[in-house]
Amino acid sequence: MASDELAPDAMRRTRPDDPTTIEASRRVRDIVGRGRIDVLQRRRDLPGIVYLIGHLAVLAASGALVWQAHGSLWLVPAMFVHGTIIAHLFAPFHECAHATAFASRRLNAVVWWATGLALILPLSAFRYEHADHHTYTQNLERDPQMIPIGESLGGYLYYVTSIPYFVGVFRNLIGQPFGWLPPETARAVPPAARRQVVYEAHVFWAFYLALATASVVLESWAVVLYWLGPRLIGEPLERIIRMAEHVGCARSPNMLENTRTVFVAAPIRWLAWNMAYHTAHHAIPQVPFHALPALTAALAGHLRETRRGYVDTVVTHLKNVSARRWPA
Repeated sequence: MASDELAPDAMRRTRPDDPTTIEASRRVRDIVGRGRIDVLQRRRDLPGIVYLIGHLAVLAASGALVWQAHGSLWLVPAMFVHGTIIAHLFAPFHECAHATAFASRRLNAVVWWATGLALILPLSAFRYEHADHHTYTQNLERDPQMIPIGESLGGYLYYVTSIPYFVGVFRNLIGQPFGWLPPETARAVPPAARRQVVYEAHVFWAFYLALATASVVLESWAVVLYWLGPRLIGEPLERIIRMAEHVGCARSPNMLENTRTVFVAAPIRWLAWNMAYHTAHHAIPQVPFHALPALTAALAGHLRETRRGYVDTVVTHLKNVSARRWPA
């Protein structure tokens, strides 16, 4: 089974029969209107192609900065900028996991594989985990992508270092080729998809081993300088953005309460493929990234969690952590 064929099963699960969830879903549809939702859900190739070309152009420019800074004190700042752009490849990866980045399923699959390899994120395991994340958002026992560690000051700061994140990344990379999955992943991945998960892990390992072999033969540090090093340095900012989406929100099945929208400057919003409009994304996950601004506008006045920029998000969160103030 090709990876892109998992999309209908993995990303269209129904939510549990919770009255609050059902009522919230109905409310979103009543607010937006069925006709408007049908329009917003239409998938198109052009916006994804434009965003992807732009993202790759910025990635090439930041890579050129690293090249120019080589041998100087500017190398680490240049690698941080480059790493931040690499980490934001999670945006197209995530959108392709929903199969909404492009109308073309083949194009979704190609970009999904490429970004997954760049991020060291195995594909199908993420997709099924992410389906559960949408199904059980902010449910401590069922949401495999919830970040409860961020609800304490020490835990928040520790998670920003990206150490827990990379521990999970390499744990999966080592275990999945042998069919071992951590409990939260094993719960999300159905038995019929286990073979696909193992197959993808083998492909990932083959790619990385080939890359390592080429680096040794050519006596080149390019992989470290332009990928692995920046990848490690640039991830903390991505962790702040990921925690901004849900940490500190209500542990409720109501997507208008359990997800946060952050209003950011256009360049930042563009680099994240509009995922800062996260409440809209959770309200109707089938709506592609390019339609999220319109969906957010349609939901204006009904969003329970909003912030103005990531600085405001972090400062407010740390104040709430210190005072132990949390939504119900």
